[in-house]
Amino acid sequence: MPVEYANKTLLVIEKDAHTAYLLNYMLTREGFEVITSVSCETTRDMIQSMTPALAIFIDVSFLQDYDCSIIHSIRALAAWRSTPILLLAQQAEMDFVKSGLEAGATDFIIQPFNAAELLMQIERHTQQSRTA
Repeated sequence: MPVEYANKTLLVIEKDAHTAYLLNYMLTREGFEVITSVSCETTRDMIQSMTPALAIFIDVSFLQDYDCSIIHSIRALAAWRSTPILLLAQQAEMDFVKSGLEAGATDFIIQPFNAAELLMQIERHTQQSRTA
């Protein structure tokens, strides 16, 4: 039986409009509120004033362009420090996944993904962050 969370907000940082739409669709059907951002700059501004999300999904291609700085920005905020960061990657992007994990990301999901896999990752990592 899935765990109920008081905070049902997920932050998705995704360049590809189709992938962002797909994530939003799959996760809202499961009862989550999904906030989507298409740039690291917008995300940095946004997280300064919002309540920490239950989890964050980041398109690993942002790590190629910005050298993991978005992860460092998130981890630098005390309120967001324990928020799980899940990288979304293609198989060919594993070097960037490694860099992201070293920078403070929690885990990764290889695309194509499905709703069940996303939900398992959210449940697994949010339980770990609450007990940490």
